[in-house]
Amino acid sequence: MRRTIHKKTKNKGGQGKISFFKILVWVFCAVVFLWITWILWISAGTAGPAGKYVYNAFIQILGTTVYLLPIFLLYWLYRAVKYQTLAFFTLLFGMGLTLSGISILIAFLKTNFTQSSLAGGIIGDFFFKHLTGIAGKSGAIIIAIACTFLGIHILVAIPWKETLIKCWGLIKEDYIAWDQAKADLRQKIAERKEEEKQEEKSNTEEEQISEPEPIKKVPPKIMRATAEMIKTPQRTEQKETPKKVEKSDETGEGRKTTEYNLPPLDLLRAPEENNLCGPSDEEIAKATNLLETTLKNFDIHASVTGVAPGPVITRYEIKPDAGVKISSIVSISNDIALAMKARGIRVEAPIPGKDAIGFEIPNEKPIMVTVREILQDPSFINSKYKTTVVLGRYADGAPATSVIEKMPHLLVAGATNSGKSICVHTMIASLLYRAKPDEIKLMLVDPKRVELTFYEGIPHLYDPKVPCEDADIIKDANGAVKSLQALVKVMEKRMKIFEIAKVKNIEGYNKWAAEHNEEKMFFIIVIIDEMADLMLQTKAAIEDSVQRLTQMGRALGIHLILCTQRPSTNVITGVIKANLPSRIALQVASKIDSRVVLDSNGADALLGKGDMLYLGISDPKPKRIQGSYISEEEISKLTDFWRAQGGPDYPIQIKPETNPNQGTEGLGSSAEEIISALTLILERRRVSQDLLKAHFGSSARATNILSVLEMKGFITKPEGSNRWEIHFDLIESQLNELKQKQQQSDEDF
Repeated sequence: MRRTIHKKTKNKGGQGKISFFKILVWVFCAVVFLWITWILWISAGTAGPAGKYVYNAFIQILGTTVYLLPIFLLYWLYRAVKYQTLAFFTLLFGMGLTLSGISILIAFLKTNFTQSSLAGGIIGDFFFKHLTGIAGKSGAIIIAIACTFLGIHILVAIPWKETLIKCWGLIKEDYIAWDQAKADLRQKIAERKEEEKQEEKSNTEEEQISEPEPIKKVPPKIMRATAEMIKTPQRTEQKETPKKVEKSDETGEGRKTTEYNLPPLDLLRAPEENNLCGPSDEEIAKATNLLETTLKNFDIHASVTGVAPGPVITRYEIKPDAGVKISSIVSISNDIALAMKARGIRVEAPIPGKDAIGFEIPNEKPIMVTVREILQDPSFINSKYKTTVVLGRYADGAPATSVIEKMPHLLVAGATNSGKSICVHTMIASLLYRAKPDEIKLMLVDPKRVELTFYEGIPHLYDPKVPCEDADIIKDANGAVKSLQALVKVMEKRMKIFEIAKVKNIEGYNKWAAEHNEEKMFFIIVIIDEMADLMLQTKAAIEDSVQRLTQMGRALGIHLILCTQRPSTNVITGVIKANLPSRIALQVASKIDSRVVLDSNGADALLGKGDMLYLGISDPKPKRIQGSYISEEEISKLTDFWRAQGGPDYPIQIKPETNPNQGTEGLGSSAEEIISALTLILERRRVSQDLLKAHFGSSARATNILSVLEMKGFITKPEGSNRWEIHFDLIESQLNELKQKQQQSDEDF
């Protein structure tokens, strides 16, 4: 008895009944389809022994074409369910033709691409071999393509005629639309040409009616600074050898003060008689035309409105026309340098206070700037400040001077042979010409031991840790640390004095001292020639002292000038940089060094030999200056003049300590701290900065105590070793002595 399942389905004959046998066949075919799809596409022959056998058999027979088999099976299953007919033999014939044709084509490809993983299988290789023998390769390929299309037609029943007719209709419609668009474009072009002819005709008629006058080109304004000197300085020049004149001190301390004479300008080299600064007017006109022509070649409309000749560079002020971007001019600076045959061009965009862009172009014939010509300039002579220093000449040729009181601290950085040492010598010479030893003292630190040796023995020298007769150039790192720490104590003492006098700065105190018959205070200028060497040896102590002096010393007359040829963040730390608002950057090696010093690029493009960028405390942008030059011979004459008037002379402001057996106070450490440190060393039987830092809570204090212990001989570090040697016998004896003195002082109290 046949069982049937009644189900409403929609087919060509309407609604009918589907036999249970067909359902079983469809389910079986669906299972076979899923299984074959799994072993061919997903598991790749790893679905059990049967799956592996079937996979290998299919691969051997059909090759790579076997991966298309699930697609044909899915299509047959879809038609069988939709039209309720199996049509298995039709599917088998069409699928066989299609797969055989594709296998033949793959076999042909395998002959050309032997290294590929393609395979035609037994069927593809067999038919391709025999068809090639009969009809050749071309005939075999044509037969394979025909078999493929015939098989697809049997399976899908493609209506080729209707398909070709529809494709031809679409091509024809596209051609008609393209031809119409081309005709419309030709019409628009013709109309536009007619409009242009009408506009040209009307413009010609207007020009004939009123012809405008030609625009006259205005030549650029040349702002030339001359090197004229004042022939009658405000002070009298002494030609005779100065004599040391002593008079009794009115302070009652028995110290004798000295009357000093300022040096004459004859000691310095006179500038050249030619007072023309920069290139001639003819050279400027030629360079201006070349510059404007170069801008026009890049389709930039701008004109040169002003020229400021300087000793080494000349600044051309370029004013762009309306609508021209500044970035378009700045971006072609290298092309302008090539056209001008310049070594390098610095662009200032825009010039502060002007509607122009500055192009600083080096001169073909640079002129040396001497110290004497700036010392004779009114900007230096008429300055009311004792700390006025000479820098050189600005890019426009104007004299460049500054006041250390207003800086109030300065950072000077530049690579080797950039002119850094000459810049420092110029500032020192300015102070020696400007102020007497009782007005300004110089604390000079020279770790290189060769740069500042010219100034040994001059009366301006100052070292707070030693008496005046022992004052000299500080040449070692430990001595610099002790001097700076002693200067911190001097600063603290001055603060207490200012508090008593109820004044805010050194100028106010000197007025108060004159009214109350007290000794005036002098300015203290600390100049460190090479900061990198000090930071390498005693970073913590130096950084701590510099931070305190720069933060508190301005009002107390203490100012710092720090120099380095290695402007890296390890040397110019954030703490130091934040307290040095004024900067001088000479030529540096890279843009990174320029940003460390100035927070901007530019110093890497300088020319060297004194070419510098000066960023003052109130300047929005750095200004370019050609530093003035002073020779060793001039420095020697100047220092000999001062040494002839005597040596260093200043009152003792803190008690110096030269003998380790006289006590342990000084250099910023108290007796209690030394006792505590020595006790800690005896208990731990070792010493290190980390140990002292953990005990005292401060890295700077630990460094200070280590310096004191080393100075007194309690600990030593042999040359070539990095470990401390501890002298326990000396520590025990000194500790017992200190404890006895402390007990005795407590009993006396």
